[in-house]
Amino acid sequence: MDTHPIQVSSQRWMVAICLLLLVAVVQGLFLWNYADEGLWVALTDGVISTAVFAGLAYWAWYVLGFVNSSIITLSVSGLGVCCIMLSSFFTQWGLETVTETVYTPFAMTFPFRLCYVLLMWSIVLLWYRLQLAAEEREDMDNQLASLQETLIEERRKAEVNQIENNQEKEAEAINESLDRITVKDGTKIHLIELADLLCIQSCGDYVTLITPKGEYIKEQTMKYFETHLPEADFIRIHRSAIVQVKQISRLELFGKESYQLILKNGLRLKVSNSGYRLLKERLAL
Repeated sequence: MDTHPIQVSSQRWMVAICLLLLVAVVQGLFLWNYADEGLWVALTDGVISTAVFAGLAYWAWYVLGFVNSSIITLSVSGLGVCCIMLSSFFTQWGLETVTETVYTPFAMTFPFRLCYVLLMWSIVLLWYRLQLAAEEREDMDNQLASLQETLIEERRKAEVNQIENNQEKEAEAINESLDRITVKDGTKIHLIELADLLCIQSCGDYVTLITPKGEYIKEQTMKYFETHLPEADFIRIHRSAIVQVKQISRLELFGKESYQLILKNGLRLKVSNSGYRLLKERLAL
């Protein structure tokens, strides 16, 4: 709003000057044919009137741009047209004085001058409105883009915070060791002490908890028990089996480079290569 639309680029200046010269020439030619003025006198009249029009139109932008009101627009337009008509009157009077020639009375050229000025002024006002609308649309686009960037940034921060919270919860869950396991069986809830747990076997989405008193099925993953059972007391010997170290009776070779583990209750479990390495490290085999 501080900068006039004409001042945005040098190209606009050049176009505006060319248009003003065209307006001045057209007005001069009409006066030459309409008012019996000499060609150069008519062109001079057109140039002076157009220059006054250009100055008032330039000034009108700063008024109409800051005050968007129909009453102000009409008032400024009326004032501008009056000033242009007065300047045209004094221009013709001055030219008659200088050239010592009497031209067609100003009153007879008044309708033509008024219609011409009103047409040019309407075009300028329309262009100003288009410029204001373009600026408002640009401001709205910038605000929308800024709002979108803010929303995206807030969403990204929320996602980062969510990820960090999940990681913290996972870390807390991993560091948290179980001291007992609860199993719901219908209306009953069984509490299994870790000392009574012989081993855990995977059964799809469930696990089977094996104790001297019986077997219990719980909906939980092997990964959960691997990370939550005390590392010193339990070891995962296979992707489908976790055993309590104190319940191990012996380790036997089973086939070529395969091993099986026998628990104190006689249960035999297959041992994977990674499980065998863990057993060697824990039990110093």
